[in-house]
Amino acid sequence: MSYFKINIKIVLFLGFLMASTPIEYTLGISTGYDNNVMRFSEKEFEEAAQSPDIIGRATTFDSYILKLSLKAKKTIYKLRKKEVLIQSNFSFSDYRNNDNKRYWSGGADISFKWGSYKNIKYSLRHLNSYYLRHYINKDIGNSVYSPCLFSDRNQSVALSYKFKKRTWSVITIGYLQRYYDKPFIEFDLDILYLRAKQNFRIKNLGSIGIQFESGRAISNSNEIPLRPSSFDRSYRSSELYIPIVISKNVLFLDEVGTSYRSEVREYDAEDFNDPLHSGRSHKDSKYDFWIKKKISNDLAVKFMSRYRNRQTTSSYDWVSNLKSFNQLQTWLSIEWDIDYDRY
Repeated sequence: MSYFKINIKIVLFLGFLMASTPIEYTLGISTGYDNNVMRFSEKEFEEAAQSPDIIGRATTFDSYILKLSLKAKKTIYKLRKKEVLIQSNFSFSDYRNNDNKRYWSGGADISFKWGSYKNIKYSLRHLNSYYLRHYINKDIGNSVYSPCLFSDRNQSVALSYKFKKRTWSVITIGYLQRYYDKPFIEFDLDILYLRAKQNFRIKNLGSIGIQFESGRAISNSNEIPLRPSSFDRSYRSSELYIPIVISKNVLFLDEVGTSYRSEVREYDAEDFNDPLHSGRSHKDSKYDFWIKKKISNDLAVKFMSRYRNRQTTSSYDWVSNLKSFNQLQTWLSIEWDIDYDRY
């Protein structure tokens, strides 16, 4: 991932040296709980009890989580309403009951603003060695399990424009490279996506957004040279996302929010020898809820909860049962804002 690291260093170097404006930092610490870390279906819970290799070195299906984060923001150019801004972020997550699931993520943004909700932004994100679970390594045989991890490199350009007093739109085009660690490199995907979001600010209440995303994932796993597990894993996806935030008249709180996210994915595979993917689709729904309270101007506490439900459709009942699951996550986060002006 040297390409990613070079870009991050360039952006940070320019930001810290090119302007005499202060750097705004946000330090965060979160603790959470996940009741289904490896996204097991009911059938897989039963199988894991009989075959410990399925869960690797883990001793439980759930886990407590510790997450540390750091964000930085700096204006490197400003003239009247025009502004060039850079932002960077880094986080480290540790699933305390699962040794395989420790990973870091980070990224940087550079944006040009010329008015309220009027800006164009280039974003670069990296997710490093994210553990899914142990899978059978079919390059060796039908009984040897290996940990399956992937890394994401995500680049996007977003244009935001305000059309009316309380209405603005955001259009995003992006390219996501999802590459797996050995021995599962045949799962590598190149994903192109287009996202459109309409936002509405409601007087004396808060805001609501409606977002739709369409994506196309391309897999080269079915090309020569063939491997024992090489099937076409390309797919098309569409996603609907609706966030609602209430920031006015919420008693002693500063913010109450809820959101609904639903992704539908349809696989290209039509190979009779690949029943796991052939003719398969799924609907992945996520229901989020959060509350936020500012303790002071610089300190805020946030509680979040997510319920996730994936329903898989397949010509084979065993595939539907195998790939459907439920998951519950909760988080408690504390964020502290710091301004640093070395000038």
